[in-house]
Amino acid sequence: MELHAIKITQPLGEFYITKIKAKDLLQISTSSVLRYDKEGKLEGNQRPLKPERLRLIANFIQSEEMCFPTSIIVAANVNASGLIEDEENRWSIGHMTGDIYILHVPENHVASSLIIDGQHRLNAFTNTPDDCKNIELVCSVFFDLPSPYQAYLFATINGNQKRVDKSLSLELFGYSVEDEPQNTWSPEKLAVYLTRKFNFKKESPLYQRIKLAPLYTEIEDKVDKTKWLLSTAAMVEGILSLISANPQRDRDMLAMKKESLLGDKTRKSLSKQNDNTVLRKYYINCDDEKIYNVLDSFFNSVKSILWDKASEKSVIVKTIGISVLFDVLKEILTKDVNTENYDDYIHKIMNVNYEDDYFQYSGNGKTRLRRILKYYLGFITEKDLKEEDFQYLQRNPQ
Repeated sequence: MELHAIKITQPLGEFYITKIKAKDLLQISTSSVLRYDKEGKLEGNQRPLKPERLRLIANFIQSEEMCFPTSIIVAANVNASGLIEDEENRWSIGHMTGDIYILHVPENHVASSLIIDGQHRLNAFTNTPDDCKNIELVCSVFFDLPSPYQAYLFATINGNQKRVDKSLSLELFGYSVEDEPQNTWSPEKLAVYLTRKFNFKKESPLYQRIKLAPLYTEIEDKVDKTKWLLSTAAMVEGILSLISANPQRDRDMLAMKKESLLGDKTRKSLSKQNDNTVLRKYYINCDDEKIYNVLDSFFNSVKSILWDKASEKSVIVKTIGISVLFDVLKEILTKDVNTENYDDYIHKIMNVNYEDDYFQYSGNGKTRLRRILKYYLGFITEKDLKEEDFQYLQRNPQ
């Protein structure tokens, strides 16, 4: 399915306004109900569906005065668990002209998006005749929203309405109404905090470079090198990959501790988990400044050696570039966790042709870029490469 859309740019990031028939949106989307389960775990980001409300909305839909002028908020490439989809069931973006784009939606009958706001309006159509299901709905589509931001948008839109427990929705985002001690922060909360710090600290190599944006994109627009942006999702997920093998497990365990009158409610309580992520010990010990310094040192090397010399077509200034750079950093730290200078490593990959079409802006391009960089860094050998990689290497001898 292809949808024509208008790109909207706001301080939080970019999203796309389009129209989708109710029957199609029902097929390609799901929702996740916001709730505490019996163990005290927070799950989901939506209010439970109320049958009576669905019935009333369904009656309105069938009336002559039916009108839904406000947007349904859709998180593309996010599944029912709030996790970003892998390379298979993903929406993609194509540019037409100006601010007009085409959104390509997979037609494999798999729910490939999450409804952030508007689930009652949408699900009410299940109680209407088939002809009503052809009604078009206004949708605002965000790509690759990290789970903390899913709940943040829900809380922002609905937090002042009586039906919503504002403290519950804000807690899911990682910020309780009452300030939480730093030593109780979940991995996701710390990742969001560090991402914001990198974006707003003037000395940061990523100062004002991080926005909500698609994790992979096929858009071929020219990039203003003074304004190129990275995806919040890529940054948050990259940081998470360094401090937690299972962020949801860690978050749930901390939530259960908070509900209990006994036991350690801090990150130290997670130390018994079998988790060998490279910066895990710093997270457990609340040495967040050390985590920041590792990232700051690494990306300063990347900035001076790669980014500052990159052209507008270079994949290394794209979101998939930073995703692969996090993979590179994990490999480096696995072998040399105490290193403080990354220049020697980054120099080994400075002559890669990041403009080559081989690194197309998609999930497939990401896996190719990862293999090539790991090869030049000596983390893998020729036997780990694919035949297509050798074609790239022949075109671009070092």
